[in-house]
Amino acid sequence: MDQTLRASIQTSTFYYFMIVMVLTTISQLSTMMVIVFADIEGKESVVAASVIGPCLIGSFGIIRLLTNMTLLVSDMDDKMKSSNYGNAMQSIPFPILKILFAIIFVVIALIQLSAIYLT
Repeated sequence: MDQTLRASIQTSTFYYFMIVMVLTTISQLSTMMVIVFADIEGKESVVAASVIGPCLIGSFGIIRLLTNMTLLVSDMDDKMKSSNYGNAMQSIPFPILKILFAIIFVVIALIQLSAIYLT
């Protein structure tokens, strides 16, 4: 792969990652505000859907994007891999991070669902 193209795709993938993180976080925070401050009695299913949808989209999006980052790092040429930047990028544990971020979104969703149905 051409390294200029790889770098461009890597930059885009990072921005997509940030977009997914921000939108999922805003969605979860907004839903938390509704759960805490609004009267959702009789509307639990609607609020639960707004918990489950962003959770799934965010979790699967993060897994896909960080898998892409892993692949892009593995496509670095030997010159780039031996640079300080290349060494730092190779040391990032993308497989662990993608699972960790996905778990965080799922745990938040489970807490929200428990607040909806168990209180």
